[in-house]
Amino acid sequence: MGSEMSTKRMGGMGKLSDFGKSPTSPVSEISSAVPDVVVTSTEVVAPKIVTKAAPKKVTEDKLVTVNIKIKRSQQEWLADTAQAIRSNNTEPVSPSDRVFPQHLIGVAIELLNNADVDWEQIKTLTDLKKHLNI
Repeated sequence: MGSEMSTKRMGGMGKLSDFGKSPTSPVSEISSAVPDVVVTSTEVVAPKIVTKAAPKKVTEDKLVTVNIKIKRSQQEWLADTAQAIRSNNTEPVSPSDRVFPQHLIGVAIELLNNADVDWEQIKTLTDLKKHLNI
């Protein structure tokens, strides 16, 4: 009665102590359940799948969060400048076209990236400022 009761409770799965044991007829169960599988009397071998690498698509860079420390005066300048740019529009601008401080930082990065700077010669922030005349 105890084993009948546990089988009913477990949905016909058998006793917990039988967990992990091989079923009585693995070859017939596997061969009927999984098509395109080579079955031998002792092992199951899946067919080799050959895949080709998908061509890489040119996609836009994903946005990432960067936590930086700047002077309060720089933060205020960024906020004021972004607000001034937004205020320059007489008609509504879509959210994707509005300018915020993080956009100005992105532009500054692009400016540095495109600047005529020999980065192997720059050793300090002072060197960079001298080279850029700021």
